[in-house]
Amino acid sequence: MKQTAFLFLSLFVLAACNQDKPAPPPQQTTPPPPAAAATLPSVPLDLLKDIFEQGTQVDYIFYNHPFTMSLTDKPSIQFAVRHIAEQPAPLKPECKAMGRVSYQIRGDIVLEGDFYFSTGCTYFVFEKNRVKTSANYMTDEGIKYFNEQIKNAMQMQQQAQQKANGQ
Repeated sequence: MKQTAFLFLSLFVLAACNQDKPAPPPQQTTPPPPAAAATLPSVPLDLLKDIFEQGTQVDYIFYNHPFTMSLTDKPSIQFAVRHIAEQPAPLKPECKAMGRVSYQIRGDIVLEGDFYFSTGCTYFVFEKNRVKTSANYMTDEGIKYFNEQIKNAMQMQQQAQQKANGQ
């Protein structure tokens, strides 16, 4: 009986001591990784080759700038095609399209889509019948070209405004 009383007393003391201990910290869980950006396939290289060899016009329409560009000579068209990298680009929802581009062969639009040109967002998303079909990064050469064209257009606009204001 003494042993049973001692056993109950010991269990009571142990149980009381456990209640004074702080609760263990909650398990650290790793937050779920951010959802991967959707990636479309690259535009078919055969199509880019066709445009490079047979292209007759490339048009750029800028959504928020007061200018457009139209290229009709073969070296300029070939230069524009080289702005499309072979690597597919992820679609980033935080990126906004800067404008629209179309590539033509003898008057037929054979490739068109939006171009994205801002920090962290330099790529093309091509469409067929208004459905996104492919996305490609912009080459370094293309990024440099767009920077120069936008800078030149903004300078020309500024000069025109100064002339209009009589300065």
